[in-house]
Amino acid sequence: MAQILSFPGQKGAFAIGLTWQHEEVQPSKSAVRASAMALGRHFRWGIVHQSAEGAVQSGFCEPMAGVKVSAVKPLAAIVASQHQQPWMGLFHLQDSLYWYVAVRQGHAIISGGDRVGTIEELDTIRARHRALGDWTEVEGTLRDLAAMARASKGVSAMHDVLTGPWRSTAYALAAVSAVGAIAGGGWYWYDMQQEAEREAQRARQRAIAAAQRLNEAARPRTLPWVEEASPSAFLQACRRAWDGQTLAESGWTMATWRCKPATATTLHIETSWKREGGVAANAPGSLSADGNQANATAVGRAAFLPSPSEIAAVGEAQRAIWTYAQARGMALQVTMPPALLPSDGKTPVDPWLVMTTDINFGTPPWLNMGAGLDNVAGLRLTEVSYEAATQTWKGVGKLYAQRNGNAAPAVEPQHQGKP
Repeated sequence: MAQILSFPGQKGAFAIGLTWQHEEVQPSKSAVRASAMALGRHFRWGIVHQSAEGAVQSGFCEPMAGVKVSAVKPLAAIVASQHQQPWMGLFHLQDSLYWYVAVRQGHAIISGGDRVGTIEELDTIRARHRALGDWTEVEGTLRDLAAMARASKGVSAMHDVLTGPWRSTAYALAAVSAVGAIAGGGWYWYDMQQEAEREAQRARQRAIAAAQRLNEAARPRTLPWVEEASPSAFLQACRRAWDGQTLAESGWTMATWRCKPATATTLHIETSWKREGGVAANAPGSLSADGNQANATAVGRAAFLPSPSEIAAVGEAQRAIWTYAQARGMALQVTMPPALLPSDGKTPVDPWLVMTTDINFGTPPWLNMGAGLDNVAGLRLTEVSYEAATQTWKGVGKLYAQRNGNAAPAVEPQHQGKP
């Protein structure tokens, strides 16, 4: 169900929880009314929005008390372009209530990508959407939404899509209904007209879906694993960062260390620290509430080149990663992504899937245990971590594989440029 948000210092209100549908072209007023009627007569408020990339969508919701429709803007349309696509966001509203937004091609809100509910209710939708491929995941609060809502200048306010010609026609037919015979014919004509509009809308949506499938088939796909660092390149970059890492300073000792890829030329280094005789004034990074721990972040240098484009079928990929781990006596966990739900025919499905891998290296992986990771086609490490208390080294990765054994589309790697 739709909700209204308002933010201090900002004019108007913002609607969340709309029902969105794709449009091939800017729809006419009658087409928008027909779409609203198809959803139900209580879906009176609507908006037609076009993203900067040209994606056209119409969004609908039921009227909400206490606010004029002309003062309400759809928040999903405002925030859609504020992160690199595809992205999904989860924002805490109050108590157990959250807002979920999901944006993909053309910075368009996807089906089910504007919802309000509890974590349990929204997790089902998020799991279905995660099966569509990789996402940038964003989490935030009302404070973050307030900052994002300030970019609402280019988004129109909503309006009552069932006013105007539709209502005047309805009133005229109601007046004529006082004369029985004429009323019967009038309402029959009106119902036929509405059914014709609904059928035209359904035909248009079928045409849109067909065109999207054709466009998707013709569009060269970007292979995400090509743009990510190979395991060996990532490990060597992390090794350089580790070699320059201080393990203790001014009475504070490092408790954990994490190395993650950030861009083609940078790493994201996270460290946590434990007080061992030091004082808060000398704590690295941000100090915890109890004054005994601290957390710090840093940027490491890298020079990643595009990686090989080959990936294997799911079974072959699993066999390769297990062979690597078993040959070295390492603990390994491989997790499959959620199963795909029945397709709505509108959202394209990537011909690959992404498994997650958790590897217990035991020792620094660049010394010996990491050798051979490049032989596992489609494996890309996303984190290497060290825990001082247990003296353990671990890795997290993504294992790309062909969905249903289908070959991934052949495209030229898109070079990221020199660092």
